[in-house]
Amino acid sequence: MLLLVFLAALLPLFGLSLGYATLHEPYRPVFKRHSVKLGRGWPNLSIVHISDLHVRRGDQRLLRAQMAAMRGLTPDLVCVTGDICEKVADIDLVIDLLQQATPKLGTFIVLGNHEHNAPAPHSLREQEKHGWRRLLHLVLHLVAPQVRSDGDEEGHAMAEALQNAGFTVLHNAGVRVTAADQSLWIAGCDSAWAGHADMLAAMNGRNPQEPCLALIHEPDMAFEAHEEGADLILAGHTHGGQVRFPFVGAPYTLRMDPRIQIAAGFQRIGAGLLHITAGLGHTIPLRFLCPPEVEWLECSAA
Repeated sequence: MLLLVFLAALLPLFGLSLGYATLHEPYRPVFKRHSVKLGRGWPNLSIVHISDLHVRRGDQRLLRAQMAAMRGLTPDLVCVTGDICEKVADIDLVIDLLQQATPKLGTFIVLGNHEHNAPAPHSLREQEKHGWRRLLHLVLHLVAPQVRSDGDEEGHAMAEALQNAGFTVLHNAGVRVTAADQSLWIAGCDSAWAGHADMLAAMNGRNPQEPCLALIHEPDMAFEAHEEGADLILAGHTHGGQVRFPFVGAPYTLRMDPRIQIAAGFQRIGAGLLHITAGLGHTIPLRFLCPPEVEWLECSAA
């Protein structure tokens, strides 16, 4: 009897929490500013890091919130680490969103698994067949939007449209920028889940000992990026788990490599530094204690 009374008392709290997690937090991006100390030779520059925009015409409320979060930002670089949208028909919305910021040195983008409509790796699909993960997978499949990219060809069409709009999309390629009279190599790696990642190619052209910023989608590529010379590695993909519980953290993320110890935030990778953002969008409007975010990284040499 006491158990029934206790459960009945929890129902209103559960209802309020669910309403907050579905109707409020997914549409309230937060702005975070970090001071990042890197190795000798790193130029002093600011980076706005965003990821996992998942822009789609059917969710105007999310798009308005994203545009408000980006409006008026003037960093040195804007870096977008994948999963920008599902369909090339929505790329004009992505362009409008990215044009809300005016970076001094440009906007640099890598594609994620969603642009390619890449399936999850086999090991993750096997995990989703058992226990609570199986139930969660079934629920998420039911509520997730069914609109998907047609594959690599559509992903490349998105990239071409972004290039034509004046942004730099890095398909396993790098580019050199100069800030405060110091050069910086920006290496962009395509999606590992799509089977297209080639970090070595992204480093082709970098001078030995030149400071290097690597853009990846899946955080698991961070170790290879550091081995190839990256000092600062920016990633997305995890959405921070979208749901975090006090003292427990995020029960479900898309991390594959057990060496990745965080769902979002900073982690040392050898002498390098990995930053994973919780993302600025969602496919499923559910976030609890893990709001969407825009992150400003103020970088300088230690």
